[in-house]
Amino acid sequence: MRSLALILFVFVSLTRCAPESDFNAIPYNKKLVVDGAIENNGFPRVQLSYSAAYFHEIDSANIRDLIESTAKVTVSDGEQEEVLTLRRDNTLFPPFYYEGTSIIGKAGKRYDLTIELKGELYTATTTIPEPKKLDKLWFALAPDKDSLGYLYGKISDNAEEQNYYRLFTQRKNVDSRFFPVYLSAIDDQYFHGKSFTFTVFRGPENFSEIKDDLYFAKGDTIKLKFCTMDKSHYDFWRTMERELYIVGNPFASSGNDVLSNIKGKNVLGVWGGYGVTLYETVAR
Repeated sequence: MRSLALILFVFVSLTRCAPESDFNAIPYNKKLVVDGAIENNGFPRVQLSYSAAYFHEIDSANIRDLIESTAKVTVSDGEQEEVLTLRRDNTLFPPFYYEGTSIIGKAGKRYDLTIELKGELYTATTTIPEPKKLDKLWFALAPDKDSLGYLYGKISDNAEEQNYYRLFTQRKNVDSRFFPVYLSAIDDQYFHGKSFTFTVFRGPENFSEIKDDLYFAKGDTIKLKFCTMDKSHYDFWRTMERELYIVGNPFASSGNDVLSNIKGKNVLGVWGGYGVTLYETVAR
């Protein structure tokens, strides 16, 4: 997973208009970036890094400056409290992450995050909503395509509650992990209490290299992670994806903030719970 630092730095670095030759002279105050989540039946996991100015050179010599591995990260579920353990995985950026071993996510519960770092305190709260089930999931070829198409899903939305969803896919033996689909965060504003059919567009592996290939191929074995989340968690991804996809220009902005749910000084990011239901289908 690419760090949120490498996604967010585009939107927070250019604080005023300036000629290209003056960009490096614009003062920039780096921010702590929190990328944390807990799923039902899963352990809490948090990555910490720092944002960087848009023209900040990122190479092996200075990439260590974007990584934070000295924090005390604590998660509480109201019954027990756990200090997360620092681990390393060189296939990720940042390669360090904090993970729990005793607190396990359960639907309907609240989870509090506390980060103590260099005299500063950062806090956030999330919940894991009840997972939802799809009525149907299938693959269909795209118009004028012989072997490429999309996933389609159908859901019956609950009229008695406001629901927020996020979707991820993984192609078996192709993708190393789950990736969020294109425009992955949706709410039920336009289909509240109704049956709704939606299209699943395959999302990019790397947000900094967004491509136009949104298809799945015939023969793919596709895993779908269908997630529910609470509103503050949804608001972060909704506003983040608005900048990533709708604006579509690293030198432009919608003029709206990315809505972080982390409280503290000079901080960005999200701490979010997911109610997960997993599906697998073969594209035929």
